[in-house]
Amino acid sequence: MNEPPSFPLPVADADTQTFWDAAADGRLVVQHCAACGHWIWQPKPVCPRCHAVDVPWEEVSGDGRVASWTVVRPPVLPAFAPFTPFVILLVELDEGVRMVGQLAGDAGELLVTDGGPEGVSMGTPVALRWREQGEVTLPAWRIVAR
Repeated sequence: MNEPPSFPLPVADADTQTFWDAAADGRLVVQHCAACGHWIWQPKPVCPRCHAVDVPWEEVSGDGRVASWTVVRPPVLPAFAPFTPFVILLVELDEGVRMVGQLAGDAGELLVTDGGPEGVSMGTPVALRWREQGEVTLPAWRIVAR
């Protein structure tokens, strides 16, 4: 019997475990340097701006705007083939930090789209949605009606 291809899943490490634990609880957290106020993404053990080791995590809303985007089309990893084309977003959160995620529908489902009918463009407002992929909860974003 043929198993369906499995999705590549992120693996938590010492720097990212807090992020993945919060995501599993439906909370989006980002490191915020207590010394200089810099928002830090990707997670790091020290602040890249001032080198402080005090980089606590803060919950953020997940609301933001599209800073960039691209459409993923075949050929792709076999696990993603049934879902193409889909949109990957670079989202600038209201706090000023940028994160990457997929374009999703209201319920967090991956949208099979080239982005056109959904109205994706630079500056488009988006809101956080959570998307289950295997055993991992991933941040994704939906377009907010204007």
